[in-house]
Amino acid sequence: GLSSKNYVNYSSITRCVNERLDSYYILSLTYGKVCCPSINISINKCGQRTGIMFRPLSVSNSVTGSLSYSSITDNIANEHTCINPQYGGSNSEIKSCNILRNTQGTLKSGGTFFTADNVKIADCCILGNQATYIFNAYSHTITVTNCTLDSTSKTGSVVIQNTVTKSFILA
Repeated sequence: GLSSKNYVNYSSITRCVNERLDSYYILSLTYGKVCCPSINISINKCGQRTGIMFRPLSVSNSVTGSLSYSSITDNIANEHTCINPQYGGSNSEIKSCNILRNTQGTLKSGGTFFTADNVKIADCCILGNQATYIFNAYSHTITVTNCTLDSTSKTGSVVIQNTVTKSFILA
């Protein structure tokens, strides 16, 4: 239940490399309440999926997964995806984060964000990522609000509102 807490606070995970095709995630947190304020996951490489995966417990009308004030930058996923909130109906939020220059090596069906969860992404800077889709709502809905984006490539149920595009950014 929600008494289980998966918190990673004020932490950096950098320069981890595992190119085996069966290697998954730099950080994986499952079940209970997931909370990650102020983390840095950068310059990592995995065979399948790099970055972070969280599977919070599904509780009706309650946010049980949170990634905030964090940087996910310069990671390489040889096959699939970078940020993967999933549980099938839980509610997660990603707010005030920098999601920069992450690469999906083989352009397949994944994406920078690949979700099986209801995810609200707000006030983030999402730039320079290379993937089949930046936003892939495999199931449920991704809502992107007040973010700075240079790509809105998407598939599935994705709502993008009040964004600033790269053309407004000073070089």
